[in-house]
Amino acid sequence: MTKSVEVVVISLLRAAERRRLISEEFAGLAQPWSFFDAHTSLANPALKYDEARIRRAFGRTLSGPELGVWSSHYTVIQRFLDESRNDYLLVFEDDVIFDTAFPVSAFTALCEECGIHYIRLFGKHYADARRLSFFYDRSIIRYKSSPAGTQSYLVSKEGARRLVNGCRAVEATVDLVMDAFWKTGLPIYSVFPFPVIERFSPTSVPMQNGGDLTGAERKVFTVNRARNRLLKILENRKLTAADRQFRQKSLDFKQINAGDERPQVLVRAHSRDD
Repeated sequence: MTKSVEVVVISLLRAAERRRLISEEFAGLAQPWSFFDAHTSLANPALKYDEARIRRAFGRTLSGPELGVWSSHYTVIQRFLDESRNDYLLVFEDDVIFDTAFPVSAFTALCEECGIHYIRLFGKHYADARRLSFFYDRSIIRYKSSPAGTQSYLVSKEGARRLVNGCRAVEATVDLVMDAFWKTGLPIYSVFPFPVIERFSPTSVPMQNGGDLTGAERKVFTVNRARNRLLKILENRKLTAADRQFRQKSLDFKQINAGDERPQVLVRAHSRDD
């Protein structure tokens, strides 16, 4: 059964040029889509932000625009969970270029089959990952650590539930909290090469310099960082069994042929850790 997908682009209401570019880009998109007017502050009352706490947890405070990004993504996911009748939510920020030929419906079907509740379509930085499978001629990977960024991702209802329940505390930037898989129970899956890239454009989200930490804050921050690193290592070890199971589900490399809805299988992948 085909799963329905809600597509949302988070964009500041005043970002006229970005909205124009997205509107032109998404004109041929098979799925209906809409803009979400991005927040400019922490406007969602469900979120909890304490400057003293985030300095100890993250090493700095967040800027107003960073808090607006937090509030925007959390609200979009929360509304999808509470109000939408769709099965999946595909989120974009407005500074991206998306390959609109990418088969969203088939990709969602793969996520449903493999039990993927949160998957990135982009990452800002290189991060170590395991290759698990293929989606046509692209790799499905699981990151061992966050590649950062919230430019584009797909979540199921279950993924939304876990993010809404597990991301109320603003203890870092929103991308890092969403990617804290040892807390959310959502491994960081992605498809590579990415079907989304970030435009080369000035940032609208400057980082906040929270000032130097006190000696006591530095000690707590160091302990918190070491604890999270240990939890990440332990969770990655636990996920190796799930990785092996994943590899048994869909390992076919498939060439994309014009007009071929069932592409020819060219190679049968073998289980491997890279």
